[in-house]
Amino acid sequence: MSITGGCDCSNIQITWHTVDCNLVPRACQCNYCSAKLAAYVTKSGTKIVASIRNEELHKEVQHGSNSAIFHECTNCDQVVFVTSKIEGELYGALNANHLNNKFGFSASVKANFSSQTVEQKRERWRQNWCHPVLITSQ
Repeated sequence: MSITGGCDCSNIQITWHTVDCNLVPRACQCNYCSAKLAAYVTKSGTKIVASIRNEELHKEVQHGSNSAIFHECTNCDQVVFVTSKIEGELYGALNANHLNNKFGFSASVKANFSSQTVEQKRERWRQNWCHPVLITSQ
């Protein structure tokens, strides 16, 4: 099964190949994610395919520990997904607010990972985030 989504202007489009739609989004409490109203869903062993229509409107942003890249559309000012390269492999999490899940997600829960070290974050991401992640340009 696949869940699709993307930013409002469709510059960044997502296809998530997953078997579980009953996930609880995690609303990161950092200033950046709170301002972007981001709540992330992930599932280990699932694949993300992101397609960027206009690279000039695709912005990669780093915050905090600079260990993750947030993928934004500058036209919509929306963060659609986040990635991190771990041991040469790309892992990712999706902003549930930009996914079309016909089953709906549970209400988001607040999450604060600011006390974790970069190594602890990367290990958590390696275990829990979607992998592989493929980003293409049209």
